[in-house]
Amino acid sequence: MKKPYFPLFTDISDKKIVVVGGGKIATRRVDTLLEFADDISVAAPEASKRIRKLAKEGYIVWKECAYQAELLTGADLVLAATDDAACNEKIVEDCRARGILVNTAHKKELCDFYFPGILRQEELVIGFGSNGRSHKKVREIREKMEQMLRE
Repeated sequence: MKKPYFPLFTDISDKKIVVVGGGKIATRRVDTLLEFADDISVAAPEASKRIRKLAKEGYIVWKECAYQAELLTGADLVLAATDDAACNEKIVEDCRARGILVNTAHKKELCDFYFPGILRQEELVIGFGSNGRSHKKVREIREKMEQMLRE
């Protein structure tokens, strides 16, 4: 049996992060990452209104293109969040060949790391995870903890 993933808090403030995809999942990931990182690029031919707004305001870079391996140049962390499983798997393959940590939204078995549920309150940062098994349970526990901290 595979061991659970180790929860690791690390400084990504100066890391180059590439998100491939411009839909709902990519948008949620970008919104979360913005609290922790400054160098975020999104590559997608189409992007949500939120991603377009963040790019226009200079918070992220939106590369209006389909995935190509050159997008990974200099990347420290990559999130594959397209709606195309074959494309996501190609991104994983390319990242592994380059030694880049990668997360793919479509298949937890291919992820080097899971994207946690995050609760932030002042200097406190809490990450919640279920080893990719139950996003619903993670959200419920995060919401309960958030309520407890407010009280």
